[in-house]
Amino acid sequence: MVNVPFFSHVAAAARVSRVLVEQGHEVISWGPERFRTTIESSGAAFRLHAPEMPLAATTHLAFITLLADMLEQQTEELIDQLFDEDLDLLIHDSQVPWARIAGDYLGLPRLITNPMYPISDTHRIASPDDPVGVSVDREEGIRRVEACWMRVGSRWGIELGSWATMVHSSYGRRETVMAFTTEEVVGAGMLDDRWRFIGPLMDDIPPAPRNGGRPLVYACFGTSFNRRPEQFTSVIEGVADLPVDAVISMGRGPMGYGRLSADDLGALPPNVVVQDYADNRELLRRASIHITHAGCNSTHESLLAGVPMLCLPQAYDQFPLAWRIAGLGAGSVLEESPESVRQGVLWLLEDDGPTRRAQQLREMLLSFDGPGNVATVVQEALDR
Repeated sequence: MVNVPFFSHVAAAARVSRVLVEQGHEVISWGPERFRTTIESSGAAFRLHAPEMPLAATTHLAFITLLADMLEQQTEELIDQLFDEDLDLLIHDSQVPWARIAGDYLGLPRLITNPMYPISDTHRIASPDDPVGVSVDREEGIRRVEACWMRVGSRWGIELGSWATMVHSSYGRRETVMAFTTEEVVGAGMLDDRWRFIGPLMDDIPPAPRNGGRPLVYACFGTSFNRRPEQFTSVIEGVADLPVDAVISMGRGPMGYGRLSADDLGALPPNVVVQDYADNRELLRRASIHITHAGCNSTHESLLAGVPMLCLPQAYDQFPLAWRIAGLGAGSVLEESPESVRQGVLWLLEDDGPTRRAQQLREMLLSFDGPGNVATVVQEALDR
């Protein structure tokens, strides 16, 4: 398995590794050193692979250009590493184009993992402390990308195809893609047959007994899109005078990229606690409401706990997933304002319909045979 250096992606891939190891496979997983523990805890053997992914660019072309600039070196290094192992199958993240080239060059059957919601959007809410974007002249960028395409084709005999598949190799091609969700969550008929649903592959999150007391509201916006104080202050001010207790996680920690801390949010009302990092699973066990960015991992954790969601999406796949949660009846999409948060919390306190719907979806996820689907997809790839 070859990972991209983003925590949510590595965590999802590690769940596939765990399933494969339990099914009797030997798994080797390439990733950065900071993810060694996550990888090894899945039962996979760790191999160092630490590409410095371009995190910011002023335009899509600039991002593609930066990715193309690093493509050949990463491909060459990965080919050497994969060649040294006796591999039967390559599974790689959709955002690792050099793994696609290396696998095809070495003649390895391949599967793609896409830990994001399969339906995405180009929109992203910018943060003031985002890395400064890199500018690339349009003509210069096109020249560099096309030159890279030619060299890859000449050196390894691989046709890269469209620019879109450079960023996400799960789009626009014919490879099998494993999606960490179910058809019911996505919607029947929304994806073609390249996409194979393996479920979140997460353990059950049994709700804790509700021993009276005030409802708990848990708010977290993940580990990557958590840099804007407005997200957190909207929640704090929205719940300040409500009959609830609230715990807010800033998403900081060894795997998180957030730079905000509780000190950046000012004085807190007595019913709000802010933590740099929190145990999602434990808090969702106790929570009555989850205020979330609607990331794919967080959303499925919430459903496995049977907790309805109030969604404040921040980027890309989070927008369509947030609207899908609303469409499924397990929550709603908020505006980023204290009043919207307040009205959303009051709605969920008064209407138990979304909670019942979240609990129905929980039962569906618990009965979904994700490991069985993984076994089927892997065997099909090995039999090709």
